[in-house]
Amino acid sequence: MKTQDNKIAMPSNQKFLIVLDCDGTLLTDDKSICPLTAKYLKYLQSQGNIVAIASGRPSRAILPYYNKLGLNGPFIAYNGGLVKDPKDPSFIPIEKKIPLQVIKDFLVHFKEESFFNLMSEDEDDLYYLREEDCFDDFFHPRDINKHTGSLLKQMHKDVFAFIIQCYDQSRHQVISNYVNSYPDLGIRYWYDSPLFGEFYHYSVNKSTAIESLEERYQIDRAHTIAFGDAPNDIEMIKKAGISFAMKNGSDQLKEVSTYVTLEDNNHEGIYLSLRKLFEGK
Repeated sequence: MKTQDNKIAMPSNQKFLIVLDCDGTLLTDDKSICPLTAKYLKYLQSQGNIVAIASGRPSRAILPYYNKLGLNGPFIAYNGGLVKDPKDPSFIPIEKKIPLQVIKDFLVHFKEESFFNLMSEDEDDLYYLREEDCFDDFFHPRDINKHTGSLLKQMHKDVFAFIIQCYDQSRHQVISNYVNSYPDLGIRYWYDSPLFGEFYHYSVNKSTAIESLEERYQIDRAHTIAFGDAPNDIEMIKKAGISFAMKNGSDQLKEVSTYVTLEDNNHEGIYLSLRKLFEGK
């Protein structure tokens, strides 16, 4: 396991950008935040540092934790598809959506009804092919217009997310080949739920979102700290000056991180690692 050998200084004239994945990282398995982690993040923010959540979740599913931590800066949603600051009206949101026509062409080609389920969303509307309670655990259908039925008939705009749920993995490769035929689109299957596949832009991820925040707040790469646990965190873990893979994270992520956290997401992994980093304790 990679160990933290030295603490770093926290100079008064240099702020840090501390970026935290949500599920499996900032959040425990029961979707809470460890108390010492919450307290220490609030302290680091009070010292002038920027603490930002970066998640595949939509805004509505990030804001409860953003508010719980008392954050006052930006957050990253949809794995970098949206960067916004709810507290700063001068911050123009950065957006990258999946084109409606691409989704419709895909659904015609592979036949919409051949999937177990489909989900698509933007900030205002959530679309399901079929009503499934288990989907609600993934997609947080609160404070949003929810639609059930044919996406081909109901969708009329570009969206931040498009996710398929297959019956099995037999079509994964042919689906990947089709999506990859577009110049800036791919599909990734979730490592812990491989029947789910998520469309994404090659040119957009948590790392590109972090770059936009570094530029806006004039923070150099050496003062960017990132925490993650899953393969969709790889780009930001590789890019951050100091990076942590959670102890409970994927082996793939641990291979490219600077450090592995001292404990997992259920046992103050972020707090213990940040305190060791800044204070040597």
